[in-house]
Parts: sequence; structure tokens; C-alpha cells
Amino acid sequence: MQFAAKFAALVAATIVFSTVWFAGASHAASGEEVIKARVAFMEDEMEGHWKPLAAFAKSGSGSLADVEKNARAIAKLAKEIPKHFPKDTGRGKYPDKMTRALPAIWEDPEGFKRDIQALVDGSEQLARLASAGKKDEVVEMIGPSGSYAKTKIGCAECHEHFRGRRVK
Repeated sequence: MQFAAKFAALVAATIVFSTVWFAGASHAASGEEVIKARVAFMEDEMEGHWKPLAAFAKSGSGSLADVEKNARAIAKLAKEIPKHFPKDTGRGKYPDKMTRALPAIWEDPEGFKRDIQALVDGSEQLARLASAGKKDEVVEMIGPSGSYAKTKIGCAECHEHFRGRRVK
């Protein structure tokens, strides 16, 4: 009886594993799904934490504590960026209207990693400055215009090297 129960449990586990494994294999994300998720990540997550930084630099709204919190969130999220750029999910494989990811991401993976690390490091430095109450240095690092294209935390470099122009 004990053997029968163990055998039944083994068969049940094998069936569950096989079902989950095959379902997962057959539902691999398409390139379009990856691109949509990447855009959502960059717009909702990354930009969502950038906006309070820009507002602080431009108009002084919010607090240094808000800057610190959002800068730390950007540093953490930046570490996730590579997983949103699997090979062959950029321009040249997909229409320019769908993605701004340039082939340089995969042609120069070390450069891509360097730019991402610069964003991590810059965001962490910004968080430390905010924590230390250094408002003027915080504003200078974010950039008084509030534009991520002019910030010193690392957004601009990655976009300059690895993101194409918007196509309408």
C-alpha cells in the first residue's frame, strides 16, 4: 500500500511538472510582447520615478526625502534593464515605430552594461546627496531643466548610445 501511494504521488508530480513545463515552453513571450513590456517598464517604472526628481529640480516641489527614495528606486530598477532587452528585440528585427532599441545594444553589450552601471551609480550618488541634505548638488546632478537628456545620473548616455529617435 505504501508503494502504491508513493507511486501515485510520483505520477501526479510528473504530470504537473510536464503540464507546467510544456505550457511554459509553448507560451514564450513573442518579440512584440517583450517590446510592449519593455516600453511599459521604462515609461511606468523608470519614468515614474524620474518625474519627482525632475519636478524637484525644476520647481522645488517635493523634498530631498522624495528625491532620495526615487533615486534609490531608479538605481534598483536600472539593474533590471538588461532583462528587458533580449537579443533580436530591437530595430532591424522590428519596425522603428514599435521600438527605439538600437542594434548597438547587442553589438556592444559591454558598453550597454557600462551605461546601465553608470545609471545605477549616478542614482545611488544622487540618493546619497539627497540624504546628506545637499540640495544645490542634487539639483545640479538632476539638471535644473528636469530633462533626463541633460541629467548627470546616467539616463542621457544610455539613450544617446542605444536608443533611436522616435518615429511617428
